[in-house]
Amino acid sequence: MNPKNNIDENDDVVVIEQRDKRSYLYIGIAGVLGLALGGLVGSTVTSSKWESAYNNLEAKYHQLTSTNSDLTQQAQSDLDKANQTLQAKIDEAVTQAKAEQAEKIAQLEKQVSELEKVNTTLDTKVTDQKQELAKADATNTKLVRKTDIQAGVFERSRELFQKELKTKQELESLQKERDTLVPKIAALKKECDVYLAGTSWDATSDSCDKQDQAKARLSQLDQMIHVHQLDLQQIKELSQEIGVN
Repeated sequence: MNPKNNIDENDDVVVIEQRDKRSYLYIGIAGVLGLALGGLVGSTVTSSKWESAYNNLEAKYHQLTSTNSDLTQQAQSDLDKANQTLQAKIDEAVTQAKAEQAEKIAQLEKQVSELEKVNTTLDTKVTDQKQELAKADATNTKLVRKTDIQAGVFERSRELFQKELKTKQELESLQKERDTLVPKIAALKKECDVYLAGTSWDATSDSCDKQDQAKARLSQLDQMIHVHQLDLQQIKELSQEIGVN
């Protein structure tokens, strides 16, 4: 290889290397300047944007503040209207409730008045019914007493009737016996007289005893007949007193 050529090649390499280093330096400086200029420009642009955004926000804030004020006034107005409407409804409901209550009270008072009238009528009916019941009780008492009297009279009349019938039957029997005994006494008297006179042997010794016995029986029959007649007279008087005859 030719040395000269080698030297030339080395020189080229050095030149290239130097150029490359300078290029990097220029590039670095250019980059720094670019960053500086970019930052300045960016800062300027950013500052302008923030200022615009702030102005917009401030404008919106004032707008919102105004709108909020309007909304607050509108809300207060709506609230007042709502309160007025609610109060009106409450007043109307209270008035209606009072009217309904008054109507109910009036109806209750009417019912109470009607019930009092009915109660008065019932009291009158009860009083009348008590009086009628008292009269009925008195009448019933009289009827019971009359029934008892009539029952007693009936029982007494039945007893009197039975006694009268029995007395009449006994009187009739006594009278028949007496009627039969009287002729016997007459016959016995004749036999006794014949026996005592001794004019006939046919007369027995006991004819006088039989005559005495017959007379005693006749006297007893007369007494019993008299008693029975008195009983019949008394029965007749009692029957007239109780209204049987």
